[in-house]
Amino acid sequence: MFYARTERQQHFIELAQPLVAKFAERAAEHDRLGSFPYENYADVRAAGLPALIVPKEYDGWGANLLETLLTMETLAVGDGSTALNVTMHMQTLGEAVETRAWPKALLERICRESVEKGVLINSIATEPELGSPSRGGKPKTTATPVYATSSPRPGEEPTAWLINGRKTFGSMSPALDYMLIPAVLQDGSEEVARFLVPPSDGVEIVETWDAMGLRSTGSHDVLFHNARVANQEIISRGSTDKAAAGKATQGAKTNAWFMLCVSAVYVGIALAAQQTAARYAKERIPTALGKPIAELESIQRHLGQAELLLHQARTLLYYSAEQWDRYPELRVALSPMVMAAKVTATNHAIEAVDHCMRVAGGASMTKTLPLERYYRDVRGGLNHPVNDDQALVMLGRGTLV
Repeated sequence: MFYARTERQQHFIELAQPLVAKFAERAAEHDRLGSFPYENYADVRAAGLPALIVPKEYDGWGANLLETLLTMETLAVGDGSTALNVTMHMQTLGEAVETRAWPKALLERICRESVEKGVLINSIATEPELGSPSRGGKPKTTATPVYATSSPRPGEEPTAWLINGRKTFGSMSPALDYMLIPAVLQDGSEEVARFLVPPSDGVEIVETWDAMGLRSTGSHDVLFHNARVANQEIISRGSTDKAAAGKATQGAKTNAWFMLCVSAVYVGIALAAQQTAARYAKERIPTALGKPIAELESIQRHLGQAELLLHQARTLLYYSAEQWDRYPELRVALSPMVMAAKVTATNHAIEAVDHCMRVAGGASMTKTLPLERYYRDVRGGLNHPVNDDQALVMLGRGTLV
């Protein structure tokens, strides 16, 4: 697909491209074992990618949403699991940089550590009882205040908090330097605060991740046993309610960094499937046919269907990101477009991979080709917020205003 990239965009793509072959070479084995590819994250750090979205004021590259999306799509051609995890760092920090909602000192510290140390961060919020926080509701994870004295004065600030609870879908948990953890404050306020939590003796990773697809994301459960976090490590605090907490509602700005970058990963997986299917078609010469199956119109039609779907997905993703970057004052109005791009891209990616499977026929179901892995991995896009049902209802309500 042709896209009029700037030199700067091309630079970021080329930064990721050397990692694609490395990731692809390791992906099948990690998928088979469900193991975590630590070496991939060493490569990510060595390439300086954690600094991609760090503003130039903190010595980062200052990539915008479109530039980040293009880079994550490129990484996903090599390995969807690794690209999805790296995307979690990008969207978490990218959204923070865009909104400047974090305390300034904390944001600067994490940004500078991303540049100097290659730290990786992700928000770990889902719980067994809560489900996805995008649906609203309070977490069961709690934070109990610790005071300097046994008899604190009224209004005295805690020195630290003890966090207890269990989080699920802890993507990239084995390699994370920081986790953003929502917890209900046990100080009488019942507010929900988000804490910046590093690995410690009170943080336990329970290796529960054994999924159909995206098997090497290390999305394990994370348990907190009196994990001590300083009071200065609170990112935000406030009330929450079921209707609005963490949820894209009508008339509210959505998190485009999450929706668009995550969608780009699934498009990247589908691109990898398309490349595999085209290569297979050119190399496969059945004895009864006496020529490559690539010369058959039926094969060309399936490849054409995949190309059309991916063209549509990428065009909508790129345009939505470009508009988001260009018109910050219109981001509330652009939120329906972002939702539409997410739903379109993830569903088109799934359908495109299906066409690629049809090109290879029965061979697509065997592990001699990576197509069966792409088929499993790409379905993960359906489960990220905003899901299809939520998006369609919100888009429909928008027409009734």
